[in-house]
Amino acid sequence: MKNLQVSPEQVICIVENNYSNLKLLSSLLRENEYEFVVAHSTEEAINTLQNISVELILISLTSKEKLQICRFVQTLESTKHIPIIFIGANQNEINQVKQLNIENLDGIKMPIQADDVLTKIKCHLQVHYLKKQLESQNQKLEQEISLRKKVENELKEHKLMLENLIENLPGMVYYSSNDCNLNMNFVSDNFYSLTGYQSEELIQNKIIYNQLIYPEDRKYLWQERQKALLNNQPFQLIYRIITAKKEIKWVWEQGKGVYCSDGEVLAIKGLIIDITAQKQVESELTKQNLALQKAEAALIIANQKLQKVAKLDGLTGIANRGSFDEYLEKEWRRLTRTKLPLSLILCDVDYFKYYNDYYGHLAGDDCLRKIAQSIKQTVKRSADLVARYGGEEFAIILPNTSGKNAEKVVELIRTAIHKLYINHSASRVSKYVTMSMGVASVIPTKTESPQSLIAKADEALYHAKEKGRDRIVFFNQDCLKGTQTYL
Repeated sequence: MKNLQVSPEQVICIVENNYSNLKLLSSLLRENEYEFVVAHSTEEAINTLQNISVELILISLTSKEKLQICRFVQTLESTKHIPIIFIGANQNEINQVKQLNIENLDGIKMPIQADDVLTKIKCHLQVHYLKKQLESQNQKLEQEISLRKKVENELKEHKLMLENLIENLPGMVYYSSNDCNLNMNFVSDNFYSLTGYQSEELIQNKIIYNQLIYPEDRKYLWQERQKALLNNQPFQLIYRIITAKKEIKWVWEQGKGVYCSDGEVLAIKGLIIDITAQKQVESELTKQNLALQKAEAALIIANQKLQKVAKLDGLTGIANRGSFDEYLEKEWRRLTRTKLPLSLILCDVDYFKYYNDYYGHLAGDDCLRKIAQSIKQTVKRSADLVARYGGEEFAIILPNTSGKNAEKVVELIRTAIHKLYINHSASRVSKYVTMSMGVASVIPTKTESPQSLIAKADEALYHAKEKGRDRIVFFNQDCLKGTQTYL
């Protein structure tokens, strides 16, 4: 048995409560460099098998305990194939356990003989090891078979897809040799509709494709093909062919070479399309290209308009809240780098709810449109953004603008709103529509965010309303105590 080989990682479980037998078995296994674990009872054996992977079980307990362990082994997928050797077994025990369908069961008579024990251990470990290897190889084989079937199915699908594609192409697909006769190795079924000849006639060399080419075109075509193939370039050719009915057809051919590793041309593959009906093919293609370019240009313009509309408020036609947030974030980052000031004006129509209740929502919408356009016309710089902030609130972003210059702009806005003379009989501050305005100006930094500027302008707007509305309040660090107010 010396030629038997077992894996060095194989672990044996000894289940033995007799000290003498355990000492003998342990010494025997240790001398022969086997890894092993010891369990002294049924409970310890079951616990060991649940937590440790073993390759062989040696049991020397009572018949009842042996049977109990074997029943447990059969309950787990991880243990049901482990070989079991009974030490001091009788035939009655063996027969009882065989009813459990134990795959590998053996017995060793008492007293324990070292050679007998080692021989059976080696045999069972080797068989178990080979079974596991076989199972692993079978799994790999099944995986390979499954993969091969998958690949075969994919190839069939690809072949079918390619055939369908070729059938639906508006012309004849070919694969030919690179010689003066253009001997065809493959042509699609559309060859018949193109030439009036069956594809088999061409493949079997009953006819030669070069003979179908109009005689005056043959030399030119040969030269152009060879020039392209020599430079490893695809080619496009327009020429005439003579059909089986002696009709002349114009065809357009596109092809390219198939090369071997040394650069030699092995074959040519391509597509040939009947263009007889297109007398002015170049002109038509040009028109189609121009139409496509016009369509693309129109699409670009439409997309630009769509993007513009998506950034506009549907009621007032000025920038919406999303555009405001995006632009404020962008300008904050830019001015953080340049260390230039950024100002923000928040405006709110005074007693607008009363306006809606008194005049109706349609009049309210019209009022907001007039205010929006008035502000937009007043704020003239292209870098400035006028946006509807929400409801009856408007916001104006003024990049590169100090507080002093923002003051000039907000005064102009307030004056422009007054000059609209929009009647507001429900207002508590004027018989015309007025606005409360909050202004804040900062030099953006990385430690702060755009929201801090909004918060300051909003604070100023709050105080403008609190102090009686129809006024401008500028934010400063002592805003709660001494905010400047302009009427």
